Formats: sequence, structure tokens, C-alpha cells
Amino acid sequence: MADIYSAELNPGKLDVISAWLSKQSWAAEADVAPESLKKVTSYRFDDPEGKVGAEIHIVAAGDRVFQVPLTYRGVELAGADKHLISTMEHSILGTRWVYDGMGDPHFRQRLDHAIATAGTSAKQYRVDDEGNRIDEITDVAHAWGTGPLAGAGDVQVLYELNLDSPAEGSDAGLLLGRWAGQEAPVVLAVMV
Repeated sequence: MADIYSAELNPGKLDVISAWLSKQSWAAEADVAPESLKKVTSYRFDDPEGKVGAEIHIVAAGDRVFQVPLTYRGVELAGADKHLISTMEHSILGTRWVYDGMGDPHFRQRLDHAIATAGTSAKQYRVDDEGNRIDEITDVAHAWGTGPLAGAGDVQVLYELNLDSPAEGSDAGLLLGRWAGQEAPVVLAVMV
């Protein structure tokens, strides 16, 4: 489960996402300025040790929809400089190192686990400044795995989403998502 603080972030999440998207060739020609991005939803994966935040953002830039997996760490991840996107000041947790999730072994392990076990995204709870859970806010996104593909290799996140892609009938290990306003499951990641 994930505890979500009502905290001030500097830079903000959309600023970090915008900076990362602007460097991706597959997002070329999309208006990814922070003021142009619209948050669609987000989901998280659990960290059994409670040390790494693994949050996946789904944002719209005009009629294009992007998925951006990020990890938040309280200390630098050794050997992962090329995957570091930003540092962020969190008003409650302090300095956070923000990484491209696909470059963070923790994120990749949690993504693989979700698909292999037909798992779900983490339950999310809004908490007060003292860390007390106020209410559950998990209903903004639901992601679940469909189980492993025999002999499968790596899992790949789909960075640009096709909201009309049929997810039914596939024999691949998939991570599917559905959220308010998106009734049909969307393919978020696939085992290749």
C-alpha cells in the first residue's frame, strides 16, 4: 500500500514529467510543457520495505496519452546516473531522487511481479502530516497483471497508450489498466 502525503513538491510532478517527456524522441511534436499536460490518473506498486516509491503517471498532451513510470528514493541509486531525471524537495520526506522507472531495478521487479502473479497496483491512502491514514484513494486507477507467458523474457512499458487497443484475446503476459472515464482495459505493459 502507498501513503500519499499532502505535501509541497519542488519541482512539481508535472514539471518533472514534462522535462523527461521533452527528451524522448517518441514524444516529438507533442506539446509536453507542464501547463499543457493534463493528469489522467496514476497508480503505484508496493515496496515491501517501504523505501522506494514506484508511481506511474498517465498524462494527456492534446490527443496523445503518455505513461511515465517514476521511482522516488530517499538516497541516490548507485550506478543509475543515466536514469536520474531530477531531484525533488518533498516538504515532509525531504530530498527525493527521481528516476525513470524502467532504469530502476526496484520498479522493474515490481512490474514483473505484477504481471507474473496477476497482481494489482497498490492501494493508496491519503495521510495527514503526522502519517495517519485519512481515506483510501485507490479508485483513480486499477492495474492488474494477466499472468506470465511461458518462456517470456523482458517486460516493456508502453510509453504512449492507445486507449482503443483491444486487450482481450492476447496470450501475452500483460499489465492492463482501467480508470474513471476509461471503461475498456488499456494495455500498459507487455511481456516480450
